[in-house]
Amino acid sequence: MRLPNGYGSVYKMGGRRRRPYAAVIVCGWDDDGKPQRKYLGYYLTKKDALAALANYNAKPYKIEDHGITLAALWERWKAYRKERGKNVPRSYDAAFKRLKPLHEKPFVDITTLQMQSIIDACDKAPSARIIKVLANLLYKYAAMLDITTENRASVLETPSIPTSTIHKPFTPDEVRELWQNLDDKAACFALITCYTGMRPGELIGVKTQDVHLDERYMIGGIKTVNGKNRRIPIAKKILPLVKSIYSSEREFFFTRADGSAYASSSAIRQGIWESSNVPAIQRHLPHDGRHTCATALDDAGVRRKTIQLILGHSSQEIEERVYTHKTIQQLLDAVDKILLD
Repeated sequence: MRLPNGYGSVYKMGGRRRRPYAAVIVCGWDDDGKPQRKYLGYYLTKKDALAALANYNAKPYKIEDHGITLAALWERWKAYRKERGKNVPRSYDAAFKRLKPLHEKPFVDITTLQMQSIIDACDKAPSARIIKVLANLLYKYAAMLDITTENRASVLETPSIPTSTIHKPFTPDEVRELWQNLDDKAACFALITCYTGMRPGELIGVKTQDVHLDERYMIGGIKTVNGKNRRIPIAKKILPLVKSIYSSEREFFFTRADGSAYASSSAIRQGIWESSNVPAIQRHLPHDGRHTCATALDDAGVRRKTIQLILGHSSQEIEERVYTHKTIQQLLDAVDKILLD
């Protein structure tokens, strides 16, 4: 069958070759009107070469980068993010390491089944999901480079993440027990998270300059766009506690006894939580205060959108966070409704 003009051609190369069929495309014309050709690739059968030629004509891509490996594309993508002021999360680094069997393969030759097999071998559902997220981001970047317009990661299947049963709210009796042990640093930490809904990592990241005692809010947050740099209201109930901890001489609000900062949530768990003698602390994890706050706000009949603003949850309902005086007052009114003890 004769191929259309300008479509390209397929021919068998001489000698003993593992992939003897070459697909060639026309990429332009010289001054004499002669076609300028480039090799699209080499294939095992004529059928494979014709299929590659058909795919190219249906969705042309940049041939120079067509053979780029997954590892090389990863490095270019990281550099691209850095140029735009975006860091690469450590979870993406871990996901890329799990894709090691595919690192040296041309990106366009990686099949969905190859990626799926790596996901299926993943022992943790959240890690499997991050692999899919990373693959989608790399395909999006490859499309920007005109390497390919196909996204084979879009149909990857990941295991569902089971509902966590690790975390549980503090009971009213347990909250009363926390109030009775204000000399215990873990109890103070738990009370603040119970009434603010902050993650442990968020609380230790709050700087002293971002604690506004008169206006009763802190600025802090991590993780999502809606979670970062949000106004976190301070309930009247814990205001005296917050004032007792506050010191303008320290850089961070909640610190070790010597004024040094806690480096991570693990440092909180190992530094004060595990050494606490308060029974309520021993029955819970540092993150349980956040669950306690969410439950208490819901029990108090606080609107879902307001709860999302306080906790820093991402939501389609919250398109933009504009903290007017009215908004801050609404958040304060909400946390003042919390009844835990």
